[in-house]
Amino acid sequence: MGSSKLTIHIMKYIVKVILFIALGFSVENTYAQLTVASYFNDHMILQRKKENKIWGQAKAKDWITVSIDGHTSKTRADKEGAWSTQLPPFPAGGPYSIVIADKKDTLKIDDVLFGDVWLCSGQSNMEHAVISFPWGKEEMKKASNPNIRFIDIPNRIDEVPGNDLPKTVEWKTATGQNIKNLSAVSYWFAKNLQPKVGVPIGLITSAWSGTAIEPWMDIESLKPFPEYKEVLDYLQDDPKPHAQIEKEFQKYLKTEWGPRYYYKGIGMKEKWYEPSTDYSSWTPIKLPTWWENAGIGLDHHDGVVWFRTTFDLPKNFKDSTYFIDLNLIKDYDIVWVNGVKLGETFGDQNWRHYWAPRSILKPKGNSLVVRVYNIGGYGGMNFSPLWATPILKGKWVCKKGLTIDPDTVPKPRIVNKSPYGYPTAIYNAMIHPLLNVSFTGAIWYQGESNAGRAQEYKAIFPAMIKCWRRVFNEGDFPFYFVQLANFTKEASKPVNDEWAELRESQEAALKLPNTGMAVAIDIGEADNIHPTNKMEVGRRLALQALKKTYHQNVVAQSPSFKSMEIKGDSIIINIETYGDSLICTNKYGYVNGFAVAAKGQEFHWAKARLRGKQIIVHSDKVKKPVDVRYAWSENPGKLNIYNTNHLPLRPFRTDKRSGVTDGRTFGLDKVYF
Repeated sequence: MGSSKLTIHIMKYIVKVILFIALGFSVENTYAQLTVASYFNDHMILQRKKENKIWGQAKAKDWITVSIDGHTSKTRADKEGAWSTQLPPFPAGGPYSIVIADKKDTLKIDDVLFGDVWLCSGQSNMEHAVISFPWGKEEMKKASNPNIRFIDIPNRIDEVPGNDLPKTVEWKTATGQNIKNLSAVSYWFAKNLQPKVGVPIGLITSAWSGTAIEPWMDIESLKPFPEYKEVLDYLQDDPKPHAQIEKEFQKYLKTEWGPRYYYKGIGMKEKWYEPSTDYSSWTPIKLPTWWENAGIGLDHHDGVVWFRTTFDLPKNFKDSTYFIDLNLIKDYDIVWVNGVKLGETFGDQNWRHYWAPRSILKPKGNSLVVRVYNIGGYGGMNFSPLWATPILKGKWVCKKGLTIDPDTVPKPRIVNKSPYGYPTAIYNAMIHPLLNVSFTGAIWYQGESNAGRAQEYKAIFPAMIKCWRRVFNEGDFPFYFVQLANFTKEASKPVNDEWAELRESQEAALKLPNTGMAVAIDIGEADNIHPTNKMEVGRRLALQALKKTYHQNVVAQSPSFKSMEIKGDSIIINIETYGDSLICTNKYGYVNGFAVAAKGQEFHWAKARLRGKQIIVHSDKVKKPVDVRYAWSENPGKLNIYNTNHLPLRPFRTDKRSGVTDGRTFGLDKVYF
């Protein structure tokens, strides 16, 4: 064989070897590693006495075996690699190990208990963790019950229902430092419950501060309400996961929309974000406001306005980053501190959270520049004064930038949904991924963010409960909730009140089967919307469960209004005590919190006294009373009527007068404070 032919032969052989190796690696890389859903990990609690679904991913069409305590089931992954099977019912107990295997890999989940699992949800008063409260550190030293375990679902939203939780979720025992970030209400609920029922208690905390109820509901549950039609039509028109929307937008921003429309105009080339810029000629503006309403000559301006302020660091600041909260901005923004770009946010529903690294900061006089780009309608930095931060309260100046025609500038599709109020957003990412999980029931603490639409809540809240019962397919599972606690300054005179109306709407949900309400009207704080007495909230929720779910002989119901009769200038209130008796903590039996009114007249504070299971109410200012109210206020002050288990009388009214929230309905641009 000639040398040239030998060379060709050797080269062909080398190519074949390379191809073989490459193909071998290719086959190996297409093998999907066996995984189990992130919900399943060490120390978890599974629901006793029910089948528990377990699922994950593997190579398409591979067989998977799942074994626990001598029970083995076999299942096959579908063409997408998804697999699932059912674990058989187990009584309370453990620990067990779950072994999952395919032809190549084996996974093991250790220290698994069977007990009762509770879903714990709502807004901040459910989310706030043990460490948030003055008693938190001491409780962490005491926490020592490994039969209470929990998993926390991270805050996320999406436009379409998701099936997966983040890979970072993990089960923990409620011991020691582990409880630091555990929901305080969930913790005290379980701490009161577990020793009395004698089975392990698992807590799934899926809660988000500041959220209204609509983000926790699915599309179907909102369809009966016309005020949601526009949003629901959008969600069903071209639904896409947020990850896909964001990927497509970033590509469009980089290649076309950014260079042609967004990153241009006066101020960019001139670098108005640099601290060396002369801001002396810029126009003062007081936030919050839309620039069209600020009286600074921008009444009909669409496009860019530049904003600038300065801020000082707190004394003894030692953190590696400084948090800057700019609330909501309409519509897009870019933020610089001391000439360094911190980031940009798109969409008027997305919260502006920025972090400035310590390395670019100085103790005083840090320059903060915000370029706001409005694509139509009102523009600028407008927000509820309740959300104003020290920076937003500072002295701001502004200057007009690029002017656009909103009819010709393209408006890209972006992820633009506030978790605090956008319908279905939280349900899709924090509830839907749990639909295959078996559990006992749910506890719920929410309503503050719906108080401005309290009458609407009377219909929406039951719809939400029905929604969860439908999607979880667990029947009318137990659903226990907290009625809002007292908050803000005590009222000086009887008035209509949003929070009082919200409490009434919450109570209306008790018409649904297998529901219960923990009354908290006496354990709030005037100056703290997150009252510290979560111990009693947890106890009262646990009482509902002990009575209605575990059928124990406990007093769980707060006393409530039963009937009334008018006798002369007094009203006699008959109280439903649910087999218990009433106690007034005033030694003379005088009961606080009552007001009465004549027909069509205003309410006046009234004197009241306890007589057995009746309360006699009278006011010198009302000679012919027809209506009575009790604790009908955001904060009715110190109340003193209880049953023997220290459960307070429920707030109530006997009249059907119009309320301050009548006629108010949902709208993305509607804010009621």
